Parts: sequence; C-alpha cells; structure tokens
Amino acid sequence: MRDVRVCHLDERGELVSAAPAGLVGVTLEERRPPSEPVAFHGRPGKLSDWWCATTGGHVVCGSLRRRRVALGLDFDPDISWIGGEPVELHWQGARGRRRWRPDFVVRTVTGARRVVLVEPEKDGLQWREDLEVAHQVAAAAGWQVSVRRVPEGVRLANLEWAADYRQAVRVPAAEQNALEEAFRRERPIGEGARASGVPYAAALDLVYRLVWQRRLEIHWDEPLMPRATAWVADGAA
Repeated sequence: MRDVRVCHLDERGELVSAAPAGLVGVTLEERRPPSEPVAFHGRPGKLSDWWCATTGGHVVCGSLRRRRVALGLDFDPDISWIGGEPVELHWQGARGRRRWRPDFVVRTVTGARRVVLVEPEKDGLQWREDLEVAHQVAAAAGWQVSVRRVPEGVRLANLEWAADYRQAVRVPAAEQNALEEAFRRERPIGEGARASGVPYAAALDLVYRLVWQRRLEIHWDEPLMPRATAWVADGAA
C-alpha cells in the first residue's frame, strides 16, 4: 500500500491535503481543481473546457481527448454531475515523487461517486501505477473507478452533432408529441420529420434534440444525416 495524499479545495475554496479515507462523502465533483488548470503536457492553447448540459456549467478539460470523454459523460443518463480534475494525488512512485490529477470525478444518479480516467493512447508502467493508485484511493474513499475510451469515428461525429442541441430550449409540447408519434416505427429521419407535420427545418432540429435527450434512438455506426433512421426509445413515451 502506498502512502497517498489527496489535495483538493474545501467548501471555502481553500486548499487542503487529506488521506483517502477522509474523502468519504465529500462532494469533490462539485469543486474546482486544486489550482488553475494547465494545458495538457504544458502546451499552450490546449485547454478546452466542455459546457455541460448535465450541470449547466463548464467542466475543466486539459486536452481535446478529455473534452471528448466529457462529451460522452454528458450524454450518459446514469451521471448527474461531472467535475474535471478536482483532486490531485501525491505519492512516492517507482521513479520518484508523483503528482497526478485523475481526469474526472462524477456522481451517478444513485449518488455513487466515481473516478473516471481517460484510457491512454499507449499502455505503460506509469499508467498502470496511476491506475493502481486510483483504485487504492477509491477503495478507501468509497468510490468506484471507471476507465473510458475516447469516442472516435462516426460515433464521435454523431455525439458532437447531437450535442449542438444540448442546451435547454422550450419546445412546444404539440411539436414534440408529433415528432415522437412520427417515429413510433423506425424510419429515415428526413421522412419522419416531413410526416410529423412540423415545419421541416424545425422538425429536423427537434429530431436531433430528442436524440441528445435519448428520447429517440439511432444506429450510432451510421452518420446522423436525414437518411439515417431513428425510432422512439423504450420508456420515452
């Protein structure tokens, strides 16, 4: 077992250092990072915070890869809060003193707290040590650990497209009902939009908004274009 200390901001915004067991019940996911974020690997211009529909605020992301994972977390219906880099872990590593910030701490809809780590592009000794320390801290703090792959390809493009409609906008109930009724069966998005009776441009926008809200399902390996198919999600109606 390593001697790990955890640095974070307390409820007054002051920096504190604690043992992992002292983190039980602490809402770290709602805290800012212990100090101002630094661009990934010290490179300027790589900070790219994600405006998060789940929280209504910005999530700190030190790289574009983290930002893409934040997008996936924002889309996850099991997550109710997302915090970017709110803790910094200190320990004596195999190659000297280590200081590391796990990518995210999130809270699930059931109230569980979870450390979310972005899967690295390449495995290595440092990653395995970081993962081991994350599990040690999580066990003491009553957290879970999750490793997420960075979305890519068509899935990433579809997520980014749907995320353009993540802001809360008032939609007339009659229009939403008409769209959902049009997609009681799987059909092309353009066809269903026209069949809904809602003006076509507005109907397309609403389709993509309902995809983000998970009220409409799609095939995630197909580009989210009008020719792609969609249907009402189980439990949405």
